[in-house]
Amino acid sequence: MASGISVYLGLDYSLEANLEYIKVAKDAGFSRIFTSLHIPETNHQQLLAEFKTMITYANSLNMMVIADISPDGYHYLGIQNGDLTKLKQFGIAGLRLDYGFHPKLIAEYTRNDCGLLIELNASTMTEKFMAEIISCQPKLTNLSACHNYYPRKNTGISLSSLMRKNKLFHDYGIPVSAFVGLPTNRRAPLYEGLPTVESTRELHPLITWQILSQTGIDHIFIGDSLANSSLLEQISHLKTGEVLLLCDEFDSKYAYLLDITHTNRPDSAADVVRSQESRLCLLENINLRHQVIPENCCERKIGSVTVDNINYLRYSGEMQICRCDLESDERVNVIGKLTMDSRLLLPYIDDDCKFRLMKI
Repeated sequence: MASGISVYLGLDYSLEANLEYIKVAKDAGFSRIFTSLHIPETNHQQLLAEFKTMITYANSLNMMVIADISPDGYHYLGIQNGDLTKLKQFGIAGLRLDYGFHPKLIAEYTRNDCGLLIELNASTMTEKFMAEIISCQPKLTNLSACHNYYPRKNTGISLSSLMRKNKLFHDYGIPVSAFVGLPTNRRAPLYEGLPTVESTRELHPLITWQILSQTGIDHIFIGDSLANSSLLEQISHLKTGEVLLLCDEFDSKYAYLLDITHTNRPDSAADVVRSQESRLCLLENINLRHQVIPENCCERKIGSVTVDNINYLRYSGEMQICRCDLESDERVNVIGKLTMDSRLLLPYIDDDCKFRLMKI
């Protein structure tokens, strides 16, 4: 999976700030940049003045630039409609066709001889329109798809719609991208975030990133501008096949359970996630070996992180995460709590699934 950022010229941030952001993202392991050539609120004179510089710098870092375009976008760039060779000369690696392009023209674009990747609008695609494109014999290896982001609240698509559209493309072997919004540094003019899926608009980006990954999305972009370096680093350290859960409460006595890889049992429990490694932490590590004394044996709400104490005999030391509300038990200590966002990831922790806890 490729990770990407978004850079918008002619809006809130200077060229210098955007170039610095590109460098920070590259250092964190990001390899793609999304930009748009037809945002109505953009200062197009500023965009044109900065565009070549941004593209040249991104290419010098071996970062792939995908540019969103409508038929009007050619006018903004001062080139003839459909002049893909000229676009390639700008340094663009891929062209996302937002709207206004006929299936026959799209198929023709994919057969370009300048090596330009053609991306479809995944969010608005229908089976009928896709069939029309396929009937025009596109070069499938030169075709990809990218979902919309949605600047206005309540207009993003549903997770089920995203998955349905993904399947439409994956049936043809076409990779699909989508966007994660940010809680800060949101883009003008509405500053309400730029997610693809509406239900993720206010979620922590690390959680949204993982939800999209679980849907089979092939590449993910941060939709908003200038994510901080800490978030970029955290995203870059997400591991394929491992679920990262964020905790807003965690007893420091049990810090040895944080930031290590746990494995849910192969016979995954209905009510809790069970760490196979947690008891071994106490049994095998001489520096950690101790008895788990009963404390904070309170009601276990969904998302509670618990450790069995000495009253649970051979189960003592086992860490669990509650999938549902459970009653208090004098044999079980509540040691932490997942964030509300992280609880959305619990259904994805199935048999033998790797997971990790991080305190925020």
